[in-house]
Amino acid sequence: MSEKRNITEEEKRLFEQVTGKEFTRRSFLKWTSALAGAAVASGLLWDDKFGLFREASAQEKMSGKGKWIHTTCQMCGGTSGIKVHVVDGRVVKIEPNEYNPIGVMNISADYEKFKTLGGRMCPKGNSGARALYDPDRLKKPMKRIGPRGSGKWKAISWDEALDEVSRNLLSIREKYGPEALFWATEDSSFTDMQGDFNLLYGSPNYSMHSNLCDVARKASFKLVMGDDRPLPDFANTKYALVFGGNPMGATKWAHLPGIWNLGRARGAKMVVVDPILSQTAAKADEWIPVRPGTDGALALALGHEIVANKWYDQEFINNYTVGFEKYAAFVADKTPEWAEKITSVPAETIRRIAKELASAKPAIVDVWSGPGHHTNATDGGRAIAMLPALLGQYDKPGTMMSRQAKGGKRRAFNVDKPKAARIDGLGTKYPFGHGSGIYVETRDAMISGQPYQLKAGVFMFQNFVMSVPNTKKNIEALKKLEYIVVFDTMMSETAELADIVIPGSHYLERWEINANWVTFPATAIRQPAVKSVINGMTEQEFILALAKKMGLKDKDGKTLPATYQDYMSDQLKNGPIGKTLDEMLALPGAVFIGGETHYEKYKTSGFATPSKKIEFSSEQMEKKGLNSLPEYAEPTFKPTSDFPLYLVNFKQAEHTHSRTFNNDYLMEMKPDNPLMMNSATVARLGLQDGDAIWIESPYGKAKATVQATERIHPEVVALQHGYGHWGFGKIARGALNKINTWSPAGTGDGQFLAGVAEKTSGMAVHKEIGVKVVKA
Repeated sequence: MSEKRNITEEEKRLFEQVTGKEFTRRSFLKWTSALAGAAVASGLLWDDKFGLFREASAQEKMSGKGKWIHTTCQMCGGTSGIKVHVVDGRVVKIEPNEYNPIGVMNISADYEKFKTLGGRMCPKGNSGARALYDPDRLKKPMKRIGPRGSGKWKAISWDEALDEVSRNLLSIREKYGPEALFWATEDSSFTDMQGDFNLLYGSPNYSMHSNLCDVARKASFKLVMGDDRPLPDFANTKYALVFGGNPMGATKWAHLPGIWNLGRARGAKMVVVDPILSQTAAKADEWIPVRPGTDGALALALGHEIVANKWYDQEFINNYTVGFEKYAAFVADKTPEWAEKITSVPAETIRRIAKELASAKPAIVDVWSGPGHHTNATDGGRAIAMLPALLGQYDKPGTMMSRQAKGGKRRAFNVDKPKAARIDGLGTKYPFGHGSGIYVETRDAMISGQPYQLKAGVFMFQNFVMSVPNTKKNIEALKKLEYIVVFDTMMSETAELADIVIPGSHYLERWEINANWVTFPATAIRQPAVKSVINGMTEQEFILALAKKMGLKDKDGKTLPATYQDYMSDQLKNGPIGKTLDEMLALPGAVFIGGETHYEKYKTSGFATPSKKIEFSSEQMEKKGLNSLPEYAEPTFKPTSDFPLYLVNFKQAEHTHSRTFNNDYLMEMKPDNPLMMNSATVARLGLQDGDAIWIESPYGKAKATVQATERIHPEVVALQHGYGHWGFGKIARGALNKINTWSPAGTGDGQFLAGVAEKTSGMAVHKEIGVKVVKA
């Protein structure tokens, strides 16, 4: 610092405040020279950017205090690596964990190159401590003492809660059989242990969040190339064509925006097909607005052009695929002109994109939940997944990569197969469904009592009312159950209908194993950063205590372990990692890296399909009475003359599903969800930006406000998902929103939906309904 520089009035004030002396230039310079590295401890900090001393922030003052704990985030299901600064038992800061590839890079060589630059976190991860210390968190188990939904509760002890749940679940099993229990949970949190509980209880009806998220994508890729979740290597590609994915906004893994931008910086062309100009489309080279649910037709027309012009990779097709001749004949009439009528994408645009895609190597073609939340999702996704197959663009640098994972080994129990089949039709009505179940079928069975009547429900990290499409039917279904247990940090809309609510833990208070979503083997440990803020039990502790109290064991007398740490250590030691929990915690960042990214694995082991090759034509689908080729079918719930606009939902970086809406930091960023409408549509309907409106579908009607924009297809309107709370907490219910007094919590999109499942995968259909919009 220069002794000739001007000293600001703020520096003079700080000098007198800290030293208690009257300011003089000489005394100030002598004092600051003596401070040197001790400035932060004294409450001051030299700021190189502005060339002056300033008062240190609260976090800067604590920088040398406390300890840093490496763990993983769970503000969404992405489990990005984080490190947590804890001072005097309290979390004061969360930063990315560079030892964890989630948040850095998804290719091993890139991870090694870039990890020294540090990781990344999204806004949700940065606001994690606000959820930990949320004053609206439930602190004691709550037992309902009035009619269901009356809001009359009594606080009880944890031991009383265990007694209540144990007695009621045992009674349900004795009176109605174990199949009368439905258990639903999030899919990145101790799911194996919850599955084991259901196994020992005897219920086949265990479901997870994936069915509400991406199982159509899983089915599409698995049927075509054998991997249900291939990952895009955006950083090393030359061309990316993404259908309905928003990695820059709906950030599942914190490294996604970085690898997208790195790919562009290295010269790749990025193209996004989406009805909405999402954050990703805004950071792409081209946005192609498409009618919702017609992506499959666009993909078939692209395939037509590649085949007709012989742009495909003949060698790859000859050696590593089956059914190409059938596919080529199938797409012969799927011309760009045919697709234009369906998709609204100009035929010349389709021809140009096909030529660009075929000319660029390496290339990525990916599909996510935009097309995946429609009634035609699996076949549409198959048509998209076949495009990189035509070009030989799988499992090579800069393409869609098959993942290599190493996690824990699940315990084996000697139990009889449940006498009753799953209630949701998984594996029968939905032959290519995912193990996470079919939520809407389970919900409908609660109402109808067919094929049998469910009597009890346990909901873990799941706001069933808000998460499953068709809110009205969800509430009706829960009222049919005799006994409902909800684990949640808040009194959610689902919790309001429960018989007992068990306070949930925060992810900074519990243990878990996280197998990382990158292309090379990587597994991280989530460990508590602090003790329970509410002095409660974690969900794992409660379930293990519950299993013991209920006497759950297999035919050999085997039970669940005494602690979840024992359960984790057993899984890790007996699985492919071969390490105990303590050994895992001793690794840098508590992360196990088990190898490198390997390419062209299919050359030695084939693809994980029945034929061991990529399948343009699927015999397994044909055997189930389905079309072996990716036939395009019109969406079932298209707009009509009465409901003329497509309604879709979308997600952004500020929120996760319906669960982050009591976080004051995030709600300050995005407190409401106005209805996105194309400016031309707004004008045609005689509306203006900011107008109060009614949205109506055949299944629901609610108020919203207009957001006029050019960022959406003119036939489409859109709501950000997760809003519309009437339960949860005071912020979620609208305390921060001073704009719309008639709808302070925003507008829930699930109330407008039919509440059906996609025909092949059973994916819950979240983005397919026609609505009308009128001025309120």
